[in-house]
Amino acid sequence: MFLGFIAIFCATGLATAQTQIALKSARETSTYYAFAVGIAKALMEGVPGIQITVETSAGSVENVKLSRTRNDYLFTSPPSLVKAAVGGGDQFKEGGYGRIRSLWPIPGLVMHWVVRQDSGVHQLADLSGKKFVPGGAGSAGERITRDVFGAMGILDKVDLVRVDLSEGVQAVRNKRAVGFATSSTPPASMIQEIAATVPIRLLELSDQDYERVKTKYTRAVIPAGMYSGIDTPVKTISEPVALYTVETLSEDMAYRMTKTFWESRSKWETVHPAMKLITMEDVNFMEAKLHPGALRYYREIGFKVVPALQ
Repeated sequence: MFLGFIAIFCATGLATAQTQIALKSARETSTYYAFAVGIAKALMEGVPGIQITVETSAGSVENVKLSRTRNDYLFTSPPSLVKAAVGGGDQFKEGGYGRIRSLWPIPGLVMHWVVRQDSGVHQLADLSGKKFVPGGAGSAGERITRDVFGAMGILDKVDLVRVDLSEGVQAVRNKRAVGFATSSTPPASMIQEIAATVPIRLLELSDQDYERVKTKYTRAVIPAGMYSGIDTPVKTISEPVALYTVETLSEDMAYRMTKTFWESRSKWETVHPAMKLITMEDVNFMEAKLHPGALRYYREIGFKVVPALQ
């Protein structure tokens, strides 16, 4: 059973031959869920004959794993996770992920490492010996936190608490953990909420530590004033995110959805200002081969797709 869902219907709602499509996204409280709802609405307004149900998810790993068995399926994921799945590595050794196809990019994951101000923690290295929630269990945030801590040499020194992120936020409120991590496009609603009642600090990733992970992640800065009590910019990292589907989605449907997405920016940009930051060049960072329908659209507009995605 899904943790929750929202069904969005076309304005007409009367068609009897609609294509039912599921869009697996993130937790309902996350920015990515809002992205998914906005994208679904724009697609249904622009592509006649489809009905999209936006489903919540515990994390990107779950989204990718479901791609093995579902058809007419869309999902969000970092490209690095899709690359690992297609290659059969890490937690995807069961195989069957060759059916994943790329569609288009969405705003990237920005890492937030949040601690209570009264925790005594001022930098990531100070987390040694402390209880810390590295991100929701199975989420991209958890994976990135483990990558960074491993590169810094503190992975085995921090007491990582592996729980759902909502439980982790409560653990910080109740002082059962000094902090938590989440990957989201700022401003992240859960951080805004906790910052309204608990003085927090955002931990920065130093330039020296960034050098250890720069081949996997890009530099990002959380602007000052984004969250209550955070008055200076905070250096962190970001990971690209994209929308994917599976090869069983029809070529015509993939083409029409891709065309509608790019030509309906005025609609989905109103969902979140970060959607304005997407560029066509981001397409070439999606790792998995493009769906033939999406590739048709990119060729039609003259965009040069790298050979690996064709």
